[in-house]
Amino acid sequence: MTTVEKTKKPRPIWMKKGSYKYLLELLHGIKRELRDVRNTQRIIAKGLEHYFLFNEGFIAKIACRDEVDKAILKVLKACPASGILPRDIAREVQCGVTPWQVTLRIRRMNKRLDKQIGQKVAEKHGLHWALTSFAEAAWEIEESFS
Repeated sequence: MTTVEKTKKPRPIWMKKGSYKYLLELLHGIKRELRDVRNTQRIIAKGLEHYFLFNEGFIAKIACRDEVDKAILKVLKACPASGILPRDIAREVQCGVTPWQVTLRIRRMNKRLDKQIGQKVAEKHGLHWALTSFAEAAWEIEESFS
């Protein structure tokens, strides 16, 4: 009489760890890879920034979340190179924003644009906010094509 040994069928990883835990690990791996791709893209854009022409629409698409952000950018565009106070921006925008909210919104716009292409929209000159040279160049490009 010959005995036939049954071979163990290996369980898949999701059965060993549990399907929910396996999916979470998979999701975290995908997020990590996406973060690496974004960092690589940012490095490439930063290195080749002299060859790219960023226009006003592209900057507004990345940096602005709503109409208030766009209105703040328009006010910053119209101000002199020395800058404008947040209270004056809030007064001109007339959307019920306070000077503190204007500052927060500008910082968030800077953060979003910095995350994508490594540039900032506005910078502080003392207490005043003014467009950066990068943003001014983008507006000049837009006006020259119009």
